[in-house]
Amino acid sequence: MAGIVAHVNSGEVALVANTAKTILQIKAPANQRVLVKSIRLFGKAAAGGTGVPVKVRLTRSTANFGTFSAATPGKNDTSDSETLQATAGSNATVEPTTPTDTGLLYEVPDQSGIIEFLPPGMEIRIPGGAALNIEATSTGTPTVAAQVTYEE
Repeated sequence: MAGIVAHVNSGEVALVANTAKTILQIKAPANQRVLVKSIRLFGKAAAGGTGVPVKVRLTRSTANFGTFSAATPGKNDTSDSETLQATAGSNATVEPTTPTDTGLLYEVPDQSGIIEFLPPGMEIRIPGGAALNIEATSTGTPTVAAQVTYEE
C-alpha cells in the first residue's frame, strides 16, 4: 500500500420500491488490497415521501461484478503523483450475481444520513481483485447517495 487516500461517490441514485440496488462498487486492483476508511450514506425522500428508512447492506464480490455507470475516484491530496489503481462504479444496471454478505447492515433515514469513520485496525479490507458493494433497498422511492474514503 502506497498510503494514497482517495474518495469516490455514487452520485444520487433513485430507488425503486422493494428492489435491491447496488449504488456503489469499489474494486481493488489485482494483487493489491484497498482499505475503506469511512462510509457516508445519505437519503432524500421523494415529494410526499413516507419517511421509510433505507436498508443498506455491504456485500463482497470476487466474480460476476455486474455492470455500472462510471464513478471516478479522486485523491484527497491531489499532489500525490501515483496513479490510483482501484476502480469504481455507481448505479448498477446489471447487479452483481453472486455477492457474499459481509454482515454489515445500516438503516438510514430517507431524509438524513450517517457518517461512519472506521478506526485504525477496523477498516474494511477489500482483497486484491475483489469488490465491495453498497446495496440499498427501501419500501419507498427515495434517492440515495454513498461516498467512501479509502486507502490504496
